[in-house]
Amino acid sequence: MERLRPGDPEQIGPWQIVNRLGSGGMGIVYMGNNGTRAAAVKIVREFLLEDPSSRARLSREVAILKKIKGKYVAEIVGADIDSNPAWIATNYVDGPSLKTLIDNEGPLSEQKWLELAYGLMSALNAVHSAGVIHRDVKPSNILMSATGPKLIDFGISFSSDATSLTRTGMVAGTPAWFSPEQFEGTKITGAVDNFAAGTVLYFAATGTNPWGKDDTSVANTMHMILNQEADFSSLTDIQKEIISLLHKKSPKERSTASEILSRLEERGTSFNDSRIGETSSKSSSSKKIKIAAAVAAVASVGVLFFQIKPFSNSSTGAATPTVTPVKEIRWSVQIVGDAKPKDGVGSKYSTFICDQGVVKESLQLRELTNPAAKKQPTVRLLNGDARCGKDFDTILIEGDVDDAKVKRDYILAGSTKTGFIIQYEFSVSVKS
Repeated sequence: MERLRPGDPEQIGPWQIVNRLGSGGMGIVYMGNNGTRAAAVKIVREFLLEDPSSRARLSREVAILKKIKGKYVAEIVGADIDSNPAWIATNYVDGPSLKTLIDNEGPLSEQKWLELAYGLMSALNAVHSAGVIHRDVKPSNILMSATGPKLIDFGISFSSDATSLTRTGMVAGTPAWFSPEQFEGTKITGAVDNFAAGTVLYFAATGTNPWGKDDTSVANTMHMILNQEADFSSLTDIQKEIISLLHKKSPKERSTASEILSRLEERGTSFNDSRIGETSSKSSSSKKIKIAAAVAAVASVGVLFFQIKPFSNSSTGAATPTVTPVKEIRWSVQIVGDAKPKDGVGSKYSTFICDQGVVKESLQLRELTNPAAKKQPTVRLLNGDARCGKDFDTILIEGDVDDAKVKRDYILAGSTKTGFIIQYEFSVSVKS
């Protein structure tokens, strides 16, 4: 969790804001309390509500999401799309994400894996029965609570009979957890969630993603998912059976969530609260996992938007243009979540982010606009700097201004000494 920053709201709807939980492509998320329950309250970013039709569409989808009822889903407990800012609140879930759990304690035993599979497929069955497609099923969006796995973060979900909130030609989600049809540009159905569930269950059994890491290049991930098969050599028989049914390349051949549940129930697999509770208690005893779980509970931080373009067997041969800094030009740096951008003049720009207990070696910066760019901004960590004060770390970002006047988007990621995952998005643009 993170302290509230200057400019953060004290109240959103009926929710008194306690602290900041994270931010990502779909919005900033806070922990709220209304006196009787805690909730993860997400402020929806303005670009998703650019016109009345977008706002109306999101309102319809929120109404559909409210219909999802299930033991293994973090349900929406309130929303107001017409307010300024628009917000959506879901049940706050106390427990580590599946990603945090596996990263810290290793793959699940077969019994724990079966219980996860039962809970996850039950959640997807409830989601799909309500006519909703999640589209971002991944380990960081599954929380291992004391009462079982919980599917969270419906930030980019949409109803199966409605159009996507994303722009035409754009795909939302995290490529390493995509299905083949998400790369091929064909019709999106609930089958995309089932393929992703197969990848999640593979990760839970082995500790790895068969298609690469979240930061693997989109081209390599696409090739693996479209053309390769996962390595099942380390899986048990039931794991092979379930994952192979979910990993069919054709969505028509892929098993549905209800079909997988039937398979599991045939084997006598169901959810056992006491066993999962023991696992959760063990995990909660670890401060590192506990703190990291707060971000996983709400953040859609790993969401990536990119343009899908047809493959080409020919090389363009185009050389990377040389970037020559231009002096005395006006630049602007906007950190996602900050109310105002930082503006300046000159051939170089600088900005800073305040955080606590940051591990210097963990900081990694990546450009989204041009991931292959050779020249990246520099990142320095300063302790006790006056810009953030003695109680905070100052993350200083400096770079050259691009005279091509192209808006450049970046992600800065890292971790704290307590295991808290930090991630910030920012953009750099030339104003004149």
